[in-house]
Amino acid sequence: MLPGVQSTPYTLPLVLVVGLCAAGAAIAWYQREGPAETWATFIQVSIGLWALTNLLALSFTTYTAKLWALLLFVPTIPFLVVTTFLFTVHFCGLSARITPWRRRALLAFPVAALLLSVTNGVHGLVLVDPSLETGGEYVALGYDLGLGLYAVSFLSYLIAATYLGLLLRKFRRSRNVYRRLSLVIFLTAFVLLVISLGSFARISPLPHFTLLPTSYLVMGVLLLLGTSSARLVQRLPIGRVLAPVRSRVDSTVPLARDFVMQEVDNGIVVLDAEDRVVDINATAKRMLGLERPVGREITEITRPSLVLDAGELLPVLRGEEPVHELNAEIWVETHDGERCYDITFSALDGDGDDGAETAHVVLMHDITDQKEREERLQRQTEALEGKTTQLEHQNERLDEFASIVSHDLRNPLNVAGGRLELLLADEGEELTVPRSDLEAIKDAHGRMEAIIDDALTLARQGKAITETAPVSVGSVARTAWENVETGDATAEIDCTATVEADRDRLLNVFENLFRNAVEHGSTGNQNASRSGDAVEHGSTDTASVTVTVGDVGRDDDQGFYVADDGPGIPDAEKEAVLDRGYTTSESGTGFGLAIVTDIANAHGWDVAVTDSTDGGARFEVLGVERVEAATTSD
Repeated sequence: MLPGVQSTPYTLPLVLVVGLCAAGAAIAWYQREGPAETWATFIQVSIGLWALTNLLALSFTTYTAKLWALLLFVPTIPFLVVTTFLFTVHFCGLSARITPWRRRALLAFPVAALLLSVTNGVHGLVLVDPSLETGGEYVALGYDLGLGLYAVSFLSYLIAATYLGLLLRKFRRSRNVYRRLSLVIFLTAFVLLVISLGSFARISPLPHFTLLPTSYLVMGVLLLLGTSSARLVQRLPIGRVLAPVRSRVDSTVPLARDFVMQEVDNGIVVLDAEDRVVDINATAKRMLGLERPVGREITEITRPSLVLDAGELLPVLRGEEPVHELNAEIWVETHDGERCYDITFSALDGDGDDGAETAHVVLMHDITDQKEREERLQRQTEALEGKTTQLEHQNERLDEFASIVSHDLRNPLNVAGGRLELLLADEGEELTVPRSDLEAIKDAHGRMEAIIDDALTLARQGKAITETAPVSVGSVARTAWENVETGDATAEIDCTATVEADRDRLLNVFENLFRNAVEHGSTGNQNASRSGDAVEHGSTDTASVTVTVGDVGRDDDQGFYVADDGPGIPDAEKEAVLDRGYTTSESGTGFGLAIVTDIANAHGWDVAVTDSTDGGARFEVLGVERVEAATTSD
């Protein structure tokens, strides 16, 4: 042994206690998730200091060393009870009651005890008449307890009684793992308090204040394992131990409650007044992807970065709003993919008579399968609606086609038939056919061909739009202008709009509008009335009309227009020109602009007729939603 140092039967146990406390402090610090774990670390440190100062007081053999080791032991008493009290407050969810000045007042207690102890040589209020005793087997320090030590001890036991009451209250109100953990901590603190009272009253078989750190070898191991292993706590036979006094301790049936809580398919989370998790079942743990959520605040157990869509629940998850009663559907990213949870926050009444809300229950129901079924049903419904709409349009086109065949084709056929009868009525072997009759037959057949073409176009273009893509309006207009026989007519296309459309049908819109403008807006037809016709195939009367294509960018409407500098359309005829079969031309079919209207309506657009700035006609396609130009398909 070193000079001035002795070995006693208590040396090894106290060394083991110091090592145990060091391990406990490291584990608590490593696993800390909030203030409760931080103060648990200081509890281990304080008990370790308690054991270390006792070890030094027993091991030193000189008067001065023994005296100072024992004096430094005194402040470890208030240090232990203050750190245990602060841990208990956070563990029980009462941290809001510890204001900064209250925390400072509590921490001032061990500091004051330290100052009182180190100045004992001046006032003698801690240890009275200390003296070195060398007559026994080991060198010891004899002393009497001073009033200052009695005061420190009284305040310490008062604080200890307070946190024991809080732990007992927590045990009675908690459930499941949290309930067992509360009991383990309470029993450990209670046993250590009773043991310390035995040492203080000098009824301990061990030297003064040595019984508590020595007994901590057993209680400390239990506390260390209990606070670091939830599985161990779950296996403690607390239910059987408390069975004889169950009616006095708790009026509930924990076994049935735990079975329902753990086996139900829905996730259940119980939050206290501080929005901390006080209870949670296995389903909720799995849904949250957490192992140890108990004791943590709701903002700590949720990860907004994984939330895809939370609606009004997102501010609560971020801590921007307090927890309150609400119901919301939330989409989150999990290891099983995207899942949709139906979340309900329900308030619980507090203990006070005013019924203040002090806690909440959170119910979590996985409705992903239900949402997927609803989406499939919605898609099927939309597909059926689309087919229904398409069939309705096709039926309308068939009716119109039948009307065209039965009525509109009859007149040119009658003309052609009448001319042929006149020719056949000539009894001569060689028929002399006037050119005018042949031209009339040719025109009648040409008109029938145009009617058939337009009727087929109506039947096709009236179908519902099922597939669209981003299309550049200007690019389609330029292609349409190249497809139409325009003669000397010119086009000025300055359109930057990009729209979601069926490109082929949009191309047909411009082709019909261009034919109409060239036929009826040309200077060669200044005296012709504007009609719903496109130009008849083969027409060459296209002198010097200028057609303009541009964007419609009004605040109340978006779209594009086609205008010309021709004679324009009288106000009385502007609505009629879009009707099917409306024409003022003997060779026209009256379906050109009707086709434009049908295609626009199939896209969900509208067509308006107005005057251009040059006095001609202007056709506007409105209600068009624009898209990003970078994704166009020309």
